[in-house]
Amino acid sequence: MNENDAKRLERQFNAAFYVPAKFNWQSKRAPLHWIEHEHLQTYLTGPIYSIVHDGNCDYVYHREDDYFRDVGNPPALRNRLLQWHSEMAVIIESFDPTSPAESADLFSMRQFASDMRNVIEAACAIEQRRWESLAAR
Repeated sequence: MNENDAKRLERQFNAAFYVPAKFNWQSKRAPLHWIEHEHLQTYLTGPIYSIVHDGNCDYVYHREDDYFRDVGNPPALRNRLLQWHSEMAVIIESFDPTSPAESADLFSMRQFASDMRNVIEAACAIEQRRWESLAAR
């Protein structure tokens, strides 16, 4: 991963995964709803953080636990991360706003999820290129 890709991905990652935790929610109900999928964010964070900070996420490819069973290459990793992201989106969409403040918060939740999806795609593209580079050697 080149220096520019690494810095860009780190900025995207920090904005997508850390900003929601410090977000100034407009309603009281929204942050409670947001944390309902916190476990999925944790699952996503591990491999992406590894790509951002270590330049790879090799640790997932040999694991046979509930999180990474059958994840042996970058396309399988991408599929698993997108599966968790889809589960997260379902939880977000189950939020039924009852006020303008809650509607604004739902909009923010959707934006955070979109940002996370963009980071997943960028990190997986970097991991795929790294994988192909290793195979070409």
